[in-house]
Amino acid sequence: MIATPTQSNVLTQLGNFLTEVLPIGTVVRVGQQNRVAEPKVGNFVIMTPIRIERLETNVDGYGDAVFTGSVAGTTLTITAVDARFPNARLGVGSVVSGANVAAGTTVLAILTGAGQVGTYTVDRASTAASTTISAGAKQVMQPARVTVQLDFHSADQSAFDMAAVVSTLMRDEFAVQQFANQSPGYGVVPLYADDPAQRPFFNDQQQYEWRWVLEALLQANVVVGVPQEFADSVDLDVVSVDATYPP
Repeated sequence: MIATPTQSNVLTQLGNFLTEVLPIGTVVRVGQQNRVAEPKVGNFVIMTPIRIERLETNVDGYGDAVFTGSVAGTTLTITAVDARFPNARLGVGSVVSGANVAAGTTVLAILTGAGQVGTYTVDRASTAASTTISAGAKQVMQPARVTVQLDFHSADQSAFDMAAVVSTLMRDEFAVQQFANQSPGYGVVPLYADDPAQRPFFNDQQQYEWRWVLEALLQANVVVGVPQEFADSVDLDVVSVDATYPP
């Protein structure tokens, strides 16, 4: 199962914002990368995620999806979308089921198409002729607050200026709009940033560098999709009560 947005998605949106508001040429990198030297530029920012905090209880959503398709080995071919669910989509992580389809079969990649008619790679081999393919899902959402530590480095005193710009704009509608206008967007929303603090950095040349640090707080509604069966149709049989349940 996949949780979205991922850490990479959150940091991508934050990094795009920083690149937009900081001086041209400022390098933005993710922290905790082993055996990687600091950037050889005057100004750079290091992003390090440090906390995820739940904001409220889970919010559940449900979506039914029914297709016509077949499976040959690890290739799923969708040939039609059920007219009752015209907006149904398959994506990476979707769990599919059907007659002669291995239990728990999950979509690994989209080969052709855009979530409907097309071909897909799945994680379990099966042999299934044209049949009903179900992909109903339950979406479990956890509204969460993500805290990312930002380290602003500079050869001169401009680290202070960069930290001041970010701490100011993170409490303004400008930041909200900048995140919302990004493409692709992952639904991350800036909340605020705390007050910057000056924490000197001792580099590998045993020299002090300017470093200002603050924590940026973002909201990310983390969603995990799990399989969900739906009663889309009912088969009725006539049963002789006297024969089946004799007195």
